[in-house]
Amino acid sequence: MSPKDASRTLPAPKSDFVGLEGKAHFATGGEPPLLKVHHQSFERFAADKAGGFDGYWRHWDEAERVRAALARMTQAEPGDIGLVGNASEAIMRVVGSLDWQPGDNVVVAALDYTSGRYALAGLKSRGVDVRLVPGRGWWIERDDILAACDGRTRLIYLSQVNALTGQHHDIAALARGLEGSDAVLLVDASHALGVVPVDARASDFVVSCCYKFVLGIHDGILIWNRRRRPDFTPFGAGWASATPGATPADYRLKPDARRVELGNAGHLGAYLLGDSLAYLESFGIDAIAAHARAQAARLVAGMTALGLDVMTPSDPAQHAANAAFLHADPEGLTRRASAENILVWGDNGRIRASAHLFTTDEDVETVLDRLPALLTPV
Repeated sequence: MSPKDASRTLPAPKSDFVGLEGKAHFATGGEPPLLKVHHQSFERFAADKAGGFDGYWRHWDEAERVRAALARMTQAEPGDIGLVGNASEAIMRVVGSLDWQPGDNVVVAALDYTSGRYALAGLKSRGVDVRLVPGRGWWIERDDILAACDGRTRLIYLSQVNALTGQHHDIAALARGLEGSDAVLLVDASHALGVVPVDARASDFVVSCCYKFVLGIHDGILIWNRRRRPDFTPFGAGWASATPGATPADYRLKPDARRVELGNAGHLGAYLLGDSLAYLESFGIDAIAAHARAQAARLVAGMTALGLDVMTPSDPAQHAANAAFLHADPEGLTRRASAENILVWGDNGRIRASAHLFTTDEDVETVLDRLPALLTPV
């Protein structure tokens, strides 16, 4: 079902999910629940795995189903979609494709996720200048990212939704600011895909994990914008990413994003993700985004009213589903909340609460009502 056919109303029933009933679940930014329909996904995978040769090729049919659904969700083409082990691998596939020279530079926000920062930091040994753009408080300013770029900038990495603070970035506006530059724009959509619109046409590459808002498991996605960056040649090859060349020592990379898949895709993950994407499409990403943003805005407002040091922008247009505040003992608060069937995410000196399509008004009221007591250990 495509987004224009979506007709279901939100919030989504908690009974559609495994282990969700009776809980106020705000931990999707870390780990969401699986769908109950995934029991059938597992069974289909197991049946096909027992089917020998024909069953094996049905695994690849599921991968193609996933490519088509992801393409619809991201305004891409199915051939743009590569299925890899995780988002960090996808980042390195892009970084490893460039011919780095001493004096080149890369640009990344100091507040951005470690996968991108670490991948780029590894380039220092090649004489590449890693330009960490400081935040303005908890805010990453687009103009600061652009100001850090120059004629030797080879790559800019930015998360569409910041995992630490929940800030949402206008990727199309950033791309417009980079017009005329040959720098690669690499966008991490791990906290955006499945809960707000992601438009892969605005950047050269989009990467994402599959186990957060898109409701899959621990696999990764690489979206290659072949129209903007037709010369992408990832380092290395495997049997799945290439076809035979003139001799046994030669090969030709596949013409589409399958060139990043060195071997078998995560077939079990594809069965699960295919059913997750169908579920999300049955509501429509625009409706999910409006619902999640409204609930996140209520969380931000409630946290602010409690006098907490809120890290997330108050403007719904500048956040997605995450609301975060600083806290000295995030793991302790997370455990105390869990004892009351309230699931939040606590690390990096902050608490993050993530709304999604199943978040109810009552869930938001519950967490805000209980927060004052949860803030301090008994």
